[in-house]
Amino acid sequence: MNRQELTPERQLVLMGSIEVEENRADSFKELMETNLDWSDLIFQLVTHRTLNMFCYNLKKYDLFGKLEKELQRLMETQWQVYAERNSYYLQELTAVLNEFAKYNLVVPIVKGNLLVSKIYPALESRIFNDIDMLMKLDDVAPVTKALEGLGFVQGHYDEKKGIIVEATRQEKMLQQMVSHELQEFQKLTGNRFAKLIQVDVNHDILWKGRCPYKVPTRELIERAIPVEINGTQGYMLDYIDNIIQLSCHLYKEATLMMWITDLRDLKIYKFADLYIFIKKFSEHINWQQLVERVSGYNLQKVVYYNFHYIELMFGEIVPAFVTTALRPDDLTYLDEYGIENEAASIWEYDFFTRLFDTNRVLNLSSQQYSGMSRYLDAKAQTDGVFNHRMATEKK
Repeated sequence: MNRQELTPERQLVLMGSIEVEENRADSFKELMETNLDWSDLIFQLVTHRTLNMFCYNLKKYDLFGKLEKELQRLMETQWQVYAERNSYYLQELTAVLNEFAKYNLVVPIVKGNLLVSKIYPALESRIFNDIDMLMKLDDVAPVTKALEGLGFVQGHYDEKKGIIVEATRQEKMLQQMVSHELQEFQKLTGNRFAKLIQVDVNHDILWKGRCPYKVPTRELIERAIPVEINGTQGYMLDYIDNIIQLSCHLYKEATLMMWITDLRDLKIYKFADLYIFIKKFSEHINWQQLVERVSGYNLQKVVYYNFHYIELMFGEIVPAFVTTALRPDDLTYLDEYGIENEAASIWEYDFFTRLFDTNRVLNLSSQQYSGMSRYLDAKAQTDGVFNHRMATEKK
């Protein structure tokens, strides 16, 4: 199935998840004039976190005022909420960047806060839930000191009590050892739409466990480039490394059971992030160097997966010689899912069906469910052994 065969509602979801250019404006307007099922359209926009980007496009082409009034109120409310929420997050990010500068730290910003600041057409048009950053493990101590100096606590938010419970030393060490990030840094605020600010500090762009790939974080940090965010200097990964990071993040969550069972696997905003990033910075991207770097890290399958699907969803954006160079001989993996390094299963549905149909999880392979149960049991045993050892050493 190609995107032209989708229902008008789902064509609109895809088209409106990125900025609609002038050459596609007529198609966008024509779809908006069809007899739309707004219940499906709004559901898909909300679940894929692209309602605000869609709203931006409606306003751009003077279509917003043609909506039924309750839909206008819904979208405008969401727009205003994220105007305040995102602004507050960027204020907090500014404080973090200034504090890191005092320690001469190079800790690049990745994902949401970077993207909304540098590639999205409006502050309100990209939804995010935390501040994501990447650091060298050598910098754990100064990063922790800087964030604690700003009032952040490494711990867990108790929603019922409205408090942050500080993680134990064992929990902090375990989180660092078994995942790609430190224990989350959290801070309560007085802002009604950002009551809790969370900073996720990653030390790897890949995932722990049986991940078959390796991208040295030190190399990424060494290539990081200065960037101005909200009037303050910070750092971002270079253009190629940003594409690699976004691709690794999307591929992991799109293909592994841990995210699929929670319906966190296929979210259009993740594909849109990559497409919009490439479109925004296309003239800065050395495509031959990208091919060489991706191949050097043996990430051809990961990156091609992303390039293949963003073209299917939004149209061609990556030069043909790049996709040809990265294209694996066997493309079966594009429809595979499962547990890392175990026998994969093949989706029963085509890509667009599984992208839009949340009932896809009802037909997951029992083999994969069994494999995930074994994985979780093994992880629980490992966590238990670690906690026992740490408790014994403490005595």
